[in-house]
Amino acid sequence: MGSIVMQTSPPLAKLVKRTLVEQVVEHVQSFVLTQNLKPGDILPSEMRFTEILGVSRPVVREALRTLAGRGVLTITNGRNAMVSPVNATALIHFFERATQLNAVSVIELLEVRLGIEVQSCALAALRRDDADILLLEQNIQELEQQRYKIDAYSILDAQLHRRIAAASKNEMLAYFVESLSGGLQMTSLVGLQQRRSRDELDAVHQDHVSLVRKIIDGDSEGASRTMHQHVNAAILAMQRDPEQHA
Repeated sequence: MGSIVMQTSPPLAKLVKRTLVEQVVEHVQSFVLTQNLKPGDILPSEMRFTEILGVSRPVVREALRTLAGRGVLTITNGRNAMVSPVNATALIHFFERATQLNAVSVIELLEVRLGIEVQSCALAALRRDDADILLLEQNIQELEQQRYKIDAYSILDAQLHRRIAAASKNEMLAYFVESLSGGLQMTSLVGLQQRRSRDELDAVHQDHVSLVRKIIDGDSEGASRTMHQHVNAAILAMQRDPEQHA
């Protein structure tokens, strides 16, 4: 006789209890979507949500504050909550906290930047306009003046990458790069500190000059390739043995 196979049920997952505040948060988010509300549109009053959802006013107020903290709503004293413009606030807070807690390394930030910014450069070369070109050229001139002052250079470096993202005319890319602003400046500063000679600092600057020139010339493939090489060079610099610079 064959053996009897005992069938066992998969373990049940624990039920997650949602608070009233969490439920109201979901209802308000659903209301914004189903009503097709746009940035600047005004939501019903706290009292109206209290009546509709059958919860207390403090619960509604806490839910609205939660959504304000996430950048979904804007709350002004004495007024109903308003739908906020889409921005990078939530992502900025995430990356700032992650880097402050050392949850991500400088190299990990560079790896994140690699995929985002290669695409950003490719689109910028295709979509930049006269205003973008003017800002990029201005940025390169400012970088030229500060090329051996690494603190100032790192700030301008981060600014250049934000302007390239803006020139891509892709809002999502721009939000991601904006959210990485703190990380951009930090990785730039650390990378510059790893370059201990003027020749190495000159090479970093020439990467920026070449990148901007390709974007202005509409060379999408060249811009992507240059950005890829630029970030990879930064990763290699981070991986050097510090004793080599002693």
